[in-house]
Amino acid sequence: MADTKLTLRVVRFDGGPESVVPFAGERMTLGTLADINPPDDPFLAPVQARFTFTGGKLTAEDVGSGNGVFIRLKVQVERDLVPGNELRVGRQRLLIEALPAAQPGVWGSKDPGFKARLVQIYEGGRRGDVFPVKDGEVALGREHGDITFAADGFVSGRHAMFTFKGGRLSVKDLGSSNGTFFRLMQPTVLDHGDQILVGRHLVKVDKGA
Repeated sequence: MADTKLTLRVVRFDGGPESVVPFAGERMTLGTLADINPPDDPFLAPVQARFTFTGGKLTAEDVGSGNGVFIRLKVQVERDLVPGNELRVGRQRLLIEALPAAQPGVWGSKDPGFKARLVQIYEGGRRGDVFPVKDGEVALGREHGDITFAADGFVSGRHAMFTFKGGRLSVKDLGSSNGTFFRLMQPTVLDHGDQILVGRHLVKVDKGA
């Protein structure tokens, strides 16, 4: 039986009133036809996320939705990335891809030095711009950085930093206002204060006093 003090606070990513949902039983789902069904969100599947509370631990998982379930990264804490991972930064959805090894000059030079790329994914899965990542640091922001999204008001001036070093690609949030979100690939344990992005809604974990 779930702790009655456990609640999920649901709020639109772009602001709006917060709803408080007491956790009932061991499992709750979120989607348009689920236990928690936020209104006016065209990016939600009938059942998109599942939350499970057993043994004092709360986990979240994606149950196969196309738009994913994302967790907000802790500020200044590096998160390792591998090809196939996805991020949400402001309104941007970014897919991590390895750069094919046998493509010299693909970025306009004989030895471009790029190790990976970020692919912008639009609604419906259409691919947009491609941003290369090279050895060292690659900054992302609205106003400053190697990768900029000037028209996205939900991206901070300096939002996130990608680092490729020793064959390892990682990302960290630089203290942005709206956060950097990582798509869940498997059931993930949540702590008090963690935030999950599902469609256009944030789910904040409140384990009580």
